[in-house]
Amino acid sequence: MNIIKTSKTGFCYGVERSITITSETKNIYPKPYYLLGMLVHNSIVNEDLKSKGFEIIDNYEKHLHERASFISTAHGIHEKVKKRILHSGNTLIDTTCPIVIRNNQKIINYFKDNYDIIYFGKHNHQESNVVKDYVHIIENKSDIDKLKIKNQKVVLVNQTTMGIDELKDIENYMKLKYPNSIIDTLICPSTRDRQNELKELLNKYNSEKDFWLVLGDKRSNNTTKLYETTKQNTSNCLFISNIEELENINLDSMNNIILTSGTSTPSSFVDTIYEYLNNKYKK
Repeated sequence: MNIIKTSKTGFCYGVERSITITSETKNIYPKPYYLLGMLVHNSIVNEDLKSKGFEIIDNYEKHLHERASFISTAHGIHEKVKKRILHSGNTLIDTTCPIVIRNNQKIINYFKDNYDIIYFGKHNHQESNVVKDYVHIIENKSDIDKLKIKNQKVVLVNQTTMGIDELKDIENYMKLKYPNSIIDTLICPSTRDRQNELKELLNKYNSEKDFWLVLGDKRSNNTTKLYETTKQNTSNCLFISNIEELENINLDSMNNIILTSGTSTPSSFVDTIYEYLNNKYKK
């Protein structure tokens, strides 16, 4: 049996940067330290931060009197929240991924130029919530059908962790519904690269003797997209968030087990799964 890791594992630049900035906060800014949600969508990362004195909060306003340090997630921070924290005299540490910042600024520019902005993303995802006041959020083609936009200035943008194929499908449908619309979409490069590598490898390892494990947190959108793509191509796959989920699974009959992971999945977790499989199946 072969245990195979895709070449692209571990944190992307934006996640690594967010974790680094947060970790350095304790040496620079006053405590207590409040995370404005899950820093990244991975329980391993967030539990580690909790153990180091960072607290994830839902209601930041009730802590404004404490003179605390508030830390944004990698997915962004709503402008109103940012202003409220700063005007209260508290410290704000913005760890938003630079790619998300660039995408959000583009959205604001379109809004100021009086465009109707159709945003392909997930409702209630932090990245979408940051820009929800400026856009029409859609999750599928039927949501586009529900829009009654009369404006001649229409643009399609997207959450940066969506699936490449589904985004292309939305882009094509937009051109049918709004022929004069601008398509200004952006997939995070690291998300795009992992999806592309996954599709290439699925063509190679797609027999009844090949088994796929998608590693990461089920709240992670980019990891979920990897799983959805895998599931569309093979029934031999599982979405794994912790090693205990493998204990009652027998893969003895497989020739290859292939591991892929999201951009917020720690390399250490991928390595742990890899070693576990090697110890269990490679005699």
